[in-house]
Amino acid sequence: MRRSRRLLIAAVGLIAVAAAVVGSLMLLRAAQTAPSIAHTGAPAPQIALPVVGGGTSNLEGERGKVVLVNFWATWCEPCRSEMPALQHLADDLHDQPFVVYSVDLQEDAERVDAFKRELGLTLYAVLDDNGDVTRSYGVHALPATFLIDQRGVLREQRLGPLLNGAADTVWSAAWLSAQVRTLLATT
Repeated sequence: MRRSRRLLIAAVGLIAVAAAVVGSLMLLRAAQTAPSIAHTGAPAPQIALPVVGGGTSNLEGERGKVVLVNFWATWCEPCRSEMPALQHLADDLHDQPFVVYSVDLQEDAERVDAFKRELGLTLYAVLDDNGDVTRSYGVHALPATFLIDQRGVLREQRLGPLLNGAADTVWSAAWLSAQVRTLLATT
C-alpha cells in the first residue's frame, strides 16, 4: 500500500512537472509569434490591406520608395484637417519615388470614397477592417503618421495630428515635407 502510494505521488509529481514544461513552452512560442509594435530604426510592419477602388496594398513591394503612412478615420476631425496637407505633399512629389498610404481604420470603402470626394483627395487609401495593422504600428489614437525609408525602415513616427508651423516646427506639414525630401535625396 505504501509503495503504491509513493508511486502515485511520484506519478502526480511527474505529470505536474511535464505540464509546467509544456505550459512554459507554449508561452514562449506565443511570445515569439506575437506581433511586434513598430519602432523607429526597425523594419516597418507589413501593410497588406484592401485598396479603396480594388486591389491589395503591399508595403514590402514599395521598397526603393519613401513611404508616408497615415492612420485616420472619416469621423476624426484632426484627420480631416491634415488630409489636405498630405494630399499637397503627395501632389508635389508625384514624380518622385514617394507614396502616401492613408490607412482608414475600420470603415467601409463607400464611406472612405465619399470622404475622399468631399475633400478632393486622390490619396492611396487602404482599409484596415479589423484594426490589426493599426495595432501593429502601436496606434491608440488618430491620426498617427509614420515615415519609412527606401529600405523599409521606420524613420519617424507621430501619434497625433500634424502641427501648425514652418519647417522648424517638428511635425508640421513643412517639417514633414523636409524630412521626406531629405530621405529622397539619400537614394
